[in-house]
Amino acid sequence: MSAARRASLAAILAACIAYGGGMGLTLPLLALILERLHVPGSLNGLNIATAGLAALAVTPFVPGWIVRFGVAQFLALALCVAAASLLAIYFVPNLWLWFPARFVLSAALNTLFVISEFWINQLADEKNRGRYVALYATCVQSGFGIGPLILIFIGTRGILPFALGASLLLVGLIPVLLARHAAPRLEETSTASISSLMRLAPVAVAGALVYGALDAGLVGLLPVYAVRSGYGEARAALTVTAFSLGSIVFQYPLGWLADRMNRLHLLALCGSTGVVGAVVTPFIIHIPWLFYAMFFLWGGLILGVYSGSLTLLGEQFRGAELARANAGFLMAYSMGLLLAPPLEGAALDAWNPHGLLAVLGGISGAYVLFLMWRVGRSAALTSPAP
Repeated sequence: MSAARRASLAAILAACIAYGGGMGLTLPLLALILERLHVPGSLNGLNIATAGLAALAVTPFVPGWIVRFGVAQFLALALCVAAASLLAIYFVPNLWLWFPARFVLSAALNTLFVISEFWINQLADEKNRGRYVALYATCVQSGFGIGPLILIFIGTRGILPFALGASLLLVGLIPVLLARHAAPRLEETSTASISSLMRLAPVAVAGALVYGALDAGLVGLLPVYAVRSGYGEARAALTVTAFSLGSIVFQYPLGWLADRMNRLHLLALCGSTGVVGAVVTPFIIHIPWLFYAMFFLWGGLILGVYSGSLTLLGEQFRGAELARANAGFLMAYSMGLLLAPPLEGAALDAWNPHGLLAVLGGISGAYVLFLMWRVGRSAALTSPAP
């Protein structure tokens, strides 16, 4: 690997760790603050869904902005906007003003995702794509795991957690700016529409949509589920840490498998853990070590739905089309993030607290059935005619 490629890879991975740390701290923080204020689960979920709406509004424009400003420069701008809007959430005086502040925060964060995923897929080739994407996902999840641990020491009250989250985001500026000359260049945007590109990658789109729906519930509402089951706020936030630690441990092995086995089979295996986790969790909720172990395994495998789908996307597109396809991929993720949280929050209230798990298990089960249909269809298309 050339020195420029090493610098480029190191920059994007370091920025992802900083980003993951900032958001791993603040996502459970916001959900726990709303729960403390006795906000209904449905409204808590609606606040999370603001992220999906922001992403759908902004993402189509990101490829053009990358061309105009440059990959590294626009990534640095997104980090600054995210940090500033996170601090703004603390200073706004009431819940309803959280919605526009969170809209801006989510728009900036989604821009980070589009740029970083384009960057990592552009660096990779077919021999190492699964492992590169796994490294990317591992770094993001490493940050997510660190964030809730910090809450144990600093608590969830006052400006300190917001300031620390913003600081972690700004730390990501350093490696990005150092490697700005090694960043990939995009001279023109694709003329193909996002919808036409997405029709060429239905499995990748489905994986992004499903993971967006699951991610919202697991990271945003899982701490609320734990609180309603009798856990304190700090111990509830540890569910996100367990989830993220599993993602860290399992991602590279899953990436290694993605380079060596049928990726549809691997996606089905990862998706099935959502069904198992939803069924088992209510029976072990009052055994803390087993509860955390369950989410360690669940987090370790379910992220493979996202990283595996991103790997499939990188197989099919390059250059300007990859940037536009990445935007569509993030729009599918954001659609899941927009539609699922209100349903998950309402289910959390309707069947308190296990309705959340019922929805998560149902989404996972539907996804596995879709993959089984795709595998069967592929087998029928490739089998020799009689």
